Amino acid sequence: MKKEIYYGVAYYPEQKTEAELRHDLQLILDSGINTVRMAEFAWSTIEPREGEYHFDWLIEVVNYLGENGVKSVICTPTACPPIWLVKKHPEILYVDNRGVTRPFGGRRIYCYNNEIYRQYSKKIADKMGEVFGKNPYVIGFQIDNEPAQEATGRCACPVCKEKFREYLRKKYGTIQEYNKKSLGAFWSQEYSSFDEIDIPITTIEVGGEDALKPQRESPTLRLEFERFASDSQIEYHTLQAEALKRHTFYPVTTNTTGLATNSIDYYKGCKTLDCYAFDYYPDLRGSFISSFPYAFGRHMKKDVPFWVLEFQAGGGHSLGGTGRLQPYPGMLKLATLHAMANGAEMLLHFQFRTFPGGAEQLNYAIVDMDGQPRRRYYEMKETAALLKQLEPVFQSKFKNRTAICFDYNTLWALKIKPVNKREFDYIRYCERLYYLLKSIGIQSDVIPYTEDLSEYSLVILPTAFVFSEDMQAKFTEYVRNGGVLLATFLTSAKNEHNVGYTTPLPAGMQDVTGITVEELEPVLDGYQEKVELSLEEKHTCTDGIWSEMLGGQAKAIGTYASGYKKGRMVISENLFGKGYCYYMGTDLPDEQMKNFLEYVRKRADIKSQPVLVPDIRGVEVVERVLDNRKIYFLFNTTDQTVSFDITEKMSDYQDGSVYEDNVPVSARSFRIIEYKSE
Repeated sequence: MKKEIYYGVAYYPEQKTEAELRHDLQLILDSGINTVRMAEFAWSTIEPREGEYHFDWLIEVVNYLGENGVKSVICTPTACPPIWLVKKHPEILYVDNRGVTRPFGGRRIYCYNNEIYRQYSKKIADKMGEVFGKNPYVIGFQIDNEPAQEATGRCACPVCKEKFREYLRKKYGTIQEYNKKSLGAFWSQEYSSFDEIDIPITTIEVGGEDALKPQRESPTLRLEFERFASDSQIEYHTLQAEALKRHTFYPVTTNTTGLATNSIDYYKGCKTLDCYAFDYYPDLRGSFISSFPYAFGRHMKKDVPFWVLEFQAGGGHSLGGTGRLQPYPGMLKLATLHAMANGAEMLLHFQFRTFPGGAEQLNYAIVDMDGQPRRRYYEMKETAALLKQLEPVFQSKFKNRTAICFDYNTLWALKIKPVNKREFDYIRYCERLYYLLKSIGIQSDVIPYTEDLSEYSLVILPTAFVFSEDMQAKFTEYVRNGGVLLATFLTSAKNEHNVGYTTPLPAGMQDVTGITVEELEPVLDGYQEKVELSLEEKHTCTDGIWSEMLGGQAKAIGTYASGYKKGRMVISENLFGKGYCYYMGTDLPDEQMKNFLEYVRKRADIKSQPVLVPDIRGVEVVERVLDNRKIYFLFNTTDQTVSFDITEKMSDYQDGSVYEDNVPVSARSFRIIEYKSE
């Protein structure tokens, strides 16, 4: 893909009158944006009757925009099948975990496993590839729209039920093996045939509703169904990708929703796509925009930048009816630059002009229903000009030596069987560690367990709840070869079948950690105990989330200082081979966690950034490397000027100003600085 920055909007010409279309297209051209995304909901316009295709309207818009310098991302419209298809083949409709069939009238009402619907999807994708695959004004394709959004990712129709049984049959071979691996003897959940197994009725997907509470179905069965449904979604977008690729060399992707909103394994799904893309709607009225989703996106396809195919525009109603606040003046620009600084190659606002009708009527957009350009439009115009000016700096790279491991099996297993439901959220915990590292000047990648670890000096393994024997061996070798590993509570508690290990915890990791978990429990209100940290200095705090008393030969650098646990090890340090392994049997308050991470950072011989991050929510430093020069993006999304202290002389990338001790950044603003050349 080109090393170019793409900035623009989603647009829906199929909904416009001729006059509205001419008006909107002129505004788009005048704005200076260079990308428009179209057609994801336009199947009934493209193919109003089976086999009767109408592409002239879309070709005309693509060509007109392209001739005037604006490229297009073309979407397959399979999120919304037309009525003629549903009437002809009602068996394609989605059935949820309660047994309710989705009727025509919404989006994503289809079963992604239904072979009939797959063939129709493949056919329309093939046709769109044929029409637009070599169009010089197209820069990429998006498949479908937000797969599994709004509780449409766990179909339970007869087709899915039979395919799930086949999935289990292929994986386990015999029903006896499945019964054994799932510990089916518990609650008499043993089967004599795979044909007796039904899809779980309990769901963990966002927006799903349970028919019965509590059902407490087999954790193995539920995790296998999550994997199966994820694989099925990936199969579905892959067949469209293959259809498009017969006609084009342009990048093909789909728009996911955050790290895990829809319970699809994006690591696995991205393998059949050309780049990772997602939709992101941060609060642009507040003072904080998380970069954690960007750190996740950067490592989905090595050396391939990610796309943000839908991004906040602000204002108006939301699909759910609650509405979104308008962005604070300047925040559209600042948030866009923040995304680009964190590795995005493309960012498209949803949407250009507010819908007057349909389920998303009165929705947020850059331009209101009346089509009159106002504050948001002019800010987008300023942003487009700024990005063009700054485009050279975005050729810089990320060279991080620290990684946080994020895993879908662990995520799903912790939702199926929470360990401390009120206090612990796996994604939030990973994000917290990411920001605590940032606070001490360490920028990290977010990677899967399967990633090559050799380029990292420090790897953090948060709550590796489901951990296979292969992963146990891999992370052990990482430490043996000189890496520094930080593992937290409940590491390697369960195997890949979501069944607990019957060997002492952390299973398969006792040698590398140097510890054995001897007793464990959640940390509940009123039952917290004091912990004493013995680092370069001593620190005292309370435990949190989870508590494990540790035995073994590892050095105790954290011990309990109160209650019946007093004197027992809870945080350990172990020299193993050429490296070190740290194990945290509990969580620590932010300040003490930063002290501990600072201690581990030094052991890993990682230098902190020379730009110190103020202890203020809403400020951030992003480090990149350009031609062997360190580039630092300083963001301030708060309502006050913030000063960033520096330990090296720096110069302003834009105007050449020299900074000796600190860099002031105005409210809701940014600066780009680099090492001063002597």
